[in-house]
Amino acid sequence: MSTTLKEVAKEVNMPLELVRDILTEKTGIKATREQIDLAFKTARKMNYDFRKLKIGKRMNLRKEILTGIIRQIKSSPKWKRKEILEYLKKSCEMVERVHKKAFEEEFTN
Repeated sequence: MSTTLKEVAKEVNMPLELVRDILTEKTGIKATREQIDLAFKTARKMNYDFRKLKIGKRMNLRKEILTGIIRQIKSSPKWKRKEILEYLKKSCEMVERVHKKAFEEEFTN
């Protein structure tokens, strides 16, 4: 039987939600560097299966992206479908440029 987030949270004496947010690397969490280090160190020591968190990380990222898009569209109420699609296209292009720059070695021969 594998270690649960609940067990890790109990071991580090932190709320389950905080430990989940730390281990999924959620942005904007209210945790100190010491809490973050302790949660990761303890989870590794307890042989927590970090593969479980991959879906959570992806879902958090998607939620943040979609929330940003919704916020931008709400702040531009006159936008029509064409403007929304253009905004999304430019956003995707920007992400690709940043990705290629940050991981340049993956894109060069």
